[in-house]
Amino acid sequence: METAMAVSGSALSRLGGLLDVKEGVVELELLRAELTAVHAALRDLADVPPAQKLDEHAKAWAGHARDLAYDVEDAVDALVARHAPEGSFLKELRERAADLSRSRPTAAVDARRPASAVDAATPPPYNEATEIVGLGAARDDVIKKLCDDDGDEQPKQRLKTISIVGTAGLGKTTLAKIVYDTLRPRFDCAAFVSVSVKNPDMAMVFKRMLRQLDDDKHASVGGEEPSDDEAQLVDQLRKFLRDRRYLIVIDDLWDKPSWEIIKHALVENYCGSRIITTTQDFSVADQAGMPYELKSLSADNSKILFLQRIFGHDNKICLDDEFAEVADKILKKCDGIPIAILALASLLAGKIGDKKEWYKVRDSIGSTLENSSDVKNMRMPISLGYYRLPANIRPCLLYLSIFPEDYEVRRDRLIWRWIAEGFFQDGNDGESLFELGESYFNELVGRNMVKLLDIDYSEDGIREEYCCRVHFLVVDLISSLSSEENFVTILNDELQKCPSNKGCRLSIRGNKASVDTTNQATMSMLQARSLSVFSSAIGSINISQFRVIRVLDLEGCDLSESHRLLDKHLGSLIHLRYLGLRDTRITELPEEVGKLQFLQTLDLAGTRVKELPETVFHLGKLMCLRVEFQTRIPSGIRKLVSLEELSDISTRDSRDLVNELRNLTKLRVLKITLWQPTQSTEEALVESLQNLHRLQDLHIYAAGGSGHKRLLDLLQDGSWTPPPRLRSFSAEGTYISCSPLRLLPVWITASAVPLLSVLLIQVRELRQVDIDALGKLPVLQTLRVEAYEMKEKIVISRGAFPCLKECRFRNSDLGPVIQRGAMPRLRIIEFCFGVRQTKDLGNGFNFGLSNLGWLEEATVYINCKEATEPEAEEAEVAVRQAADTHPNHAHFDMNTYGEELMRFDDDD
Repeated sequence: METAMAVSGSALSRLGGLLDVKEGVVELELLRAELTAVHAALRDLADVPPAQKLDEHAKAWAGHARDLAYDVEDAVDALVARHAPEGSFLKELRERAADLSRSRPTAAVDARRPASAVDAATPPPYNEATEIVGLGAARDDVIKKLCDDDGDEQPKQRLKTISIVGTAGLGKTTLAKIVYDTLRPRFDCAAFVSVSVKNPDMAMVFKRMLRQLDDDKHASVGGEEPSDDEAQLVDQLRKFLRDRRYLIVIDDLWDKPSWEIIKHALVENYCGSRIITTTQDFSVADQAGMPYELKSLSADNSKILFLQRIFGHDNKICLDDEFAEVADKILKKCDGIPIAILALASLLAGKIGDKKEWYKVRDSIGSTLENSSDVKNMRMPISLGYYRLPANIRPCLLYLSIFPEDYEVRRDRLIWRWIAEGFFQDGNDGESLFELGESYFNELVGRNMVKLLDIDYSEDGIREEYCCRVHFLVVDLISSLSSEENFVTILNDELQKCPSNKGCRLSIRGNKASVDTTNQATMSMLQARSLSVFSSAIGSINISQFRVIRVLDLEGCDLSESHRLLDKHLGSLIHLRYLGLRDTRITELPEEVGKLQFLQTLDLAGTRVKELPETVFHLGKLMCLRVEFQTRIPSGIRKLVSLEELSDISTRDSRDLVNELRNLTKLRVLKITLWQPTQSTEEALVESLQNLHRLQDLHIYAAGGSGHKRLLDLLQDGSWTPPPRLRSFSAEGTYISCSPLRLLPVWITASAVPLLSVLLIQVRELRQVDIDALGKLPVLQTLRVEAYEMKEKIVISRGAFPCLKECRFRNSDLGPVIQRGAMPRLRIIEFCFGVRQTKDLGNGFNFGLSNLGWLEEATVYINCKEATEPEAEEAEVAVRQAADTHPNHAHFDMNTYGEELMRFDDDD
């Protein structure tokens, strides 16, 4: 249903754009009017709660509407690209739309029952020891954080809220119940209530809360009968809680407005009350209180839980090698998610000793598990999370079923493909399509439907891109829904045929033989919208058959022997919006690329293309161009005025490039390497940057050269006003003489760059005043500073770096001293210090690492040069002690200069 709605929305947008050019075309105007009515009906159907089943008429009607929308898109493209006559085919489309508008479903569902009957259902409280495996440490952490004073003057009197956040099936409700039962005796009254739905009946929630607070002994609360009016219930709650020390758990909180209403009802008295919330949404957790991210089970605890469910608590049976190997593979797929481990273990509990069944379960993970009650229970929280998504975001999640299981999908690749598919049209208040796509992506990450992987940085300082991965629980759901909606067809080693030839998206994962077998059955589909190849079968595919294809993604395929695949057919793919050739080993791009007048994304990163053909500059709609820094860009890039992203370009053999950049005023992302720059090159770049007011990500890398004076002055002395929406900035070089900065630029302040979240810089000197300025940046999440000189001790004070998650100080002689309350969300830290320099300044080796309560990884480099052996040993002992006593049991790596690498964990 969501697919049909997305496609009809795209078709409407395309019609609107065409009418702006072809005013007064009656058939086009009538067609848009009828399609608008169809789109509205599809939106109503998409909003039907999951508990209400759509009838067959509604499903069939939605399918016809989807096919119509695809045909409308094709017609619009034909009119624009070929200037086809506006003849009978427009009339035919209008008549089809009118018929659908008249026949739109009025009774869209059967088997009706209130959505709350399902949505309000919550997982039962834990009742078996197996269900609390691995939660002991989390329980202790939550209790400690609830009871810890955090430096407050009145720790026992202040109201404190903690929000347990994590993906579906992790055991958030179970953990909250364990903590609730443990702490309940310490409070005057308590309640454990579930919200569960997106738009809950708050009056019902408050009623349940009131009755539990009074121990369910009476129908009345404090002698007063609970009202049915929400406002009166809030008053009753506030009155009842005013002078009581209470403990309240708000389970499965889904949205911010619900929390705001609940928060208003819970009195912030000074009796030492505590609130616990659970949610899948990180933004809700942030708003509700101190977020506590529940981690997945460790490998050892996963195995304990798995075996206990299969063999029973007291059974000491050990698996033989073959069973152990299968079990390990099953558990790896489960990724530490308890609900998945329990469901799969339950499937095997009655099949002990039957290795074929174990292999069957292993091979079915992520595709077609048997439809047992345990599997249904496993899918339920994921399914509810899917249907709680806004209807316009659901197709974006379904789209991930195109990629193989466990595939790491780059965020930008995904968003540009969404745009090419037409999943969304217009942004708000000048927001670009990519920015709208980012908000959709962030919504999926925030709601734990996809997992955002950590960002790595290569040795030369280049920042890798955001990647995400979909857990098999979500893959299981979206693969099923995608098949049901004819959204994606997967070609692997089994013969398959797309059930509909309209708008099908092909994901090819099989070998050459399997593709050859299915060529006749599937490859002749002229209406396929998308082709994604994840195998060696590329040479067997005739891309010219895909006449209306929008997305051609061959990333990672070896085209070194199949280059003529593009030479022969590329120019005929006139509807193409996305062309992904990254890492394909091609050496040249055909000049026919200039015929792709709708092309929005051209990704040539990781290729061997030596020079762009000048026909690329005919692509007036191109928004994203990615090349290798060795690729020569001829004069003419100034013509690509729609460009929003340009990376990773180089001035090597492209001397006019920096001058032409000033014309690309829509640029959001610029990654440029200054190859042995002269002062005139740098001055030209400076002038161009001053014209790029929409920049959000700016990365400058200096490779050799004797310039840097003007660029250094610009970036450092405040003569340049940074773009107001700058989010990521890096200025680095191949070595210190190439560093474009001596000191931290004075414009890096909270007022000038309030949205800066990533900062990677090389400076020759780092000062306390610089750290103070950086510490005030409100949303900075990643910081890496390479400083070659530090003349004073660096202190990170309480409240500094409120959102920082990753911090790396490299090449410095003094380690930072972290005070309590600084960097409250830091997960990763790296720094180095010289033993001799630290001792000379009279500093000890206590860097305050114990004050980083959320720290997970620490890397410490110790420079023992010129230090005595006792001094070096003193430094090593101090760091080891910090590791052994760290409150979050963070993993520590210690590197000692000139000595064997020493590594140790908290349990060593």
